[in-house]
Amino acid sequence: MGEFLTARLSKRIAYWVFLSIVVIEVVILVPSVMRRERELLNYLRSLSTAQALGRLDASTLANLEDEMLVDYLQGLQTNQVILGGAIYDQVGTQVGSFGEAPQLTLAASQRGWSPDRYYRRQQRYDTPWDMPPLRDRYVLIVRHDASGVQREFFAFIGRIAGLVVIISIFVTGATLVVLRRLLIKPIMLLRQDLITAGQAIGDDCDTQTLAFASLPHARADELGDVIAAFEQMFGQITAAVATRKQSETRFRTLVEQAVDAFFVVDAAGQVRDVNQNACDSLGYSRDELLTLSVTDIQTTHTQADFEAVWRQLRPGVPQTLEGWHQRKDGTGFPVEVRLGLLELGGNCYGLALARDIRDRKASEAAQARLAEIGELAAMIVHEVRSPLTTVLLGLNSFRSLDLPERFQTRLELALEESERLQKLLNSILMYSRNPALVPEPIEINALVRHLANTLEQDASAPSPLLDLKTLPYAVNVRGDRDKLKQVFINLLANARDACPATGTITWAVQPPVAGQVAISIHNDGEAIAPELLPKLTQPFFTTRASGNGLGLAITKRLVEAHQGQLVITSNASGTEVTVTLPLVGSP
Repeated sequence: MGEFLTARLSKRIAYWVFLSIVVIEVVILVPSVMRRERELLNYLRSLSTAQALGRLDASTLANLEDEMLVDYLQGLQTNQVILGGAIYDQVGTQVGSFGEAPQLTLAASQRGWSPDRYYRRQQRYDTPWDMPPLRDRYVLIVRHDASGVQREFFAFIGRIAGLVVIISIFVTGATLVVLRRLLIKPIMLLRQDLITAGQAIGDDCDTQTLAFASLPHARADELGDVIAAFEQMFGQITAAVATRKQSETRFRTLVEQAVDAFFVVDAAGQVRDVNQNACDSLGYSRDELLTLSVTDIQTTHTQADFEAVWRQLRPGVPQTLEGWHQRKDGTGFPVEVRLGLLELGGNCYGLALARDIRDRKASEAAQARLAEIGELAAMIVHEVRSPLTTVLLGLNSFRSLDLPERFQTRLELALEESERLQKLLNSILMYSRNPALVPEPIEINALVRHLANTLEQDASAPSPLLDLKTLPYAVNVRGDRDKLKQVFINLLANARDACPATGTITWAVQPPVAGQVAISIHNDGEAIAPELLPKLTQPFFTTRASGNGLGLAITKRLVEAHQGQLVITSNASGTEVTVTLPLVGSP
């Protein structure tokens, strides 16, 4: 109750209700007060007139002349309320006066809306008398002492004012009692609920357990609608806050677990926020990093360099730069920084994603060394092939000689090893060079059937059965015909070597799927161990004593040069090699 009485809204309502009632009462009672004043003045005039008629002799007044009449009328001053008067003839000329002369003249009496005048400050009342003895001869204006009228008038006003105050206080109190239950209390409870809700949201408390005191007062009126709207708004805010927190948590988790270092910097280059990877990579704590600037970390760039890059940034157009990040201990490492511009809360910030590229630099260096080694190997192969050809020519010339059997055996072994070395050198040279393709449209079914017929004619008996499966409609790819022939011939030769003579080799063209066609070659040979499958296409890895380990490696490079893919699978039913090529017009 005390809080209700001290509430600003209660005070304001009480003030305006009280003031409104007072104004209404005053407006209503002012005519009554003025009427009461008029009644008192009329009573004063009637009383003085009656007393004067009792004192004056009518017959005497009728026979008196002007001067004698004035002297005779001075006897009226014995009346306590009559202070004086003035006598006027019928033409308006003042005949004479006695006692305290009235301020009201005959002419002013005849001009005004009322013939009499009440002078409140002087407490005087001037009024014409209508006396039968003087009628049609004189007009008498009498001055009265109105102090009694004024006292009675103020007493009446006091009684009226007291009544007005009592009524106003009663009505105001009754209004506040009703408003307290209907308006003030629900509003104060709603205010407290708003404060509680704001504190709960600000302090990140559990909003599910909050109970609002204003909800029981949600009646079917406008205030009830406001309370219901508050509850709905609070539910929407808590849901939005929960969603935002989940998003922020997920985003923060994603940023903290990112492999790249995240930096948020302002236009001056000051670090504003970082993720954990940035702290770990540089050896600083988060608080230490927030005291540094870009030039403290990116030692290869000056402040002027940063400002130049910042001026070039545009929203949605990131820039990629390379630099050198310096750790807290003074060591450093190369980085690739992708810098973008963000607008948050009317301010612009830079989001820098820094990636450690030491491994990439090492890989690039290793690739460069490998490229040099490859060029060196190709040069060596080229230099060795010429003398090897000469050696083969010399060894072949010895075949025409009649050599003992022991020397003939050695000659055959030397020729065989020389030819094997020549094939190895050719394979190395082919693998070291990027395949140069001469692409043309190729109908894959026709190519497969042509190669199958050619290989079957050249096959030595006994050999595995070749089961050819092609499609009844054309399937076109774009590639180098000779290189694709080399691919399939090599795969079919490997399948024959792995398949027993009584087995079956299935060569099938699969229906195109997703813009690609798959050609599979399956043999019934023994399964290949799973740990060996990834190594089959590596250079110089082979499972055959007579192989050099470059056949499948070259085949894979040729397939990939056609934007295709080579996959090898093996199980108890045999081994299958699948070549996938894009169709004509497919990306």
